[in-house]
Amino acid sequence: MSDGFEPRSVHRGRFRPFASFLVSLRFLTRLPAPFLKTVDPPRLKDAMEMFPVVGLIVGAITAGALILGDVLGLPALFCALLALGAGLLVTGAFHEDGLADVADGFGGGATHDERLAIMRDSRIGAFGTLALVIVIPARAALLAALLALPPAAIVALLAGAAAFSRALMVDLLSTTRPARTSGLSVLAGQPSRRTGFAAIAIGGLAAGLAASVYLSWEVAILSLVAALLALGTLRSLAMRKIGSQTGDVCGAGQVLSETAMLAVFAAAISFS
Repeated sequence: MSDGFEPRSVHRGRFRPFASFLVSLRFLTRLPAPFLKTVDPPRLKDAMEMFPVVGLIVGAITAGALILGDVLGLPALFCALLALGAGLLVTGAFHEDGLADVADGFGGGATHDERLAIMRDSRIGAFGTLALVIVIPARAALLAALLALPPAAIVALLAGAAAFSRALMVDLLSTTRPARTSGLSVLAGQPSRRTGFAAIAIGGLAAGLAASVYLSWEVAILSLVAALLALGTLRSLAMRKIGSQTGDVCGAGQVLSETAMLAVFAAAISFS
């Protein structure tokens, strides 16, 4: 995988959004990334500013499945599970796997080294299973609540939440050193503060505008704050448990921050 992300020196350091988008698309999803080799791909850490753009696509696909189920007259919970399934297929459950590993490691390990070893184990344990059993139905319930909105609002809100939650992954990587000398986080590389800021700006703008237009500016601010609090809480826990971040922590951060935003949206709908 690493060879595919190494740039040729002729383009090193240049801003090439299309090439960066293709690298990010290949890393974060299972969607085809055409022309990847012909555009001379940049290093992954230099392409991460496009993570929120990929999030927009994942969120839009999830929203499309949710709306399709509703158009077919299916029960709201089934529509929500259909949408979650579509999102998991697109990403390969990339982030949910990280959440399960973090839950197993932080819940089952007694020491720094034990936690990292458990997180690296591909088998899922009791804590990881419980985390998914709690989070997946919770997300389904929140998605079902969005069906009270027009289709355009559903697409915009889910795309915005998916974008900002992936931007927060870049921020975590840019501000926190990796806990290991190998692994996905190390392979991805540490993005610059400029890259992290660019990702936050893109994701925050997308999420903020969507919530402001279809709900209210107060809800937009609350949703962004909720996502930041979710990630900040996880980062604080990770610093205590393993002293830093891993790829699993980043994946867990995406799931939890996006779920926090969906909770704000659902609450706003119920009070409107």
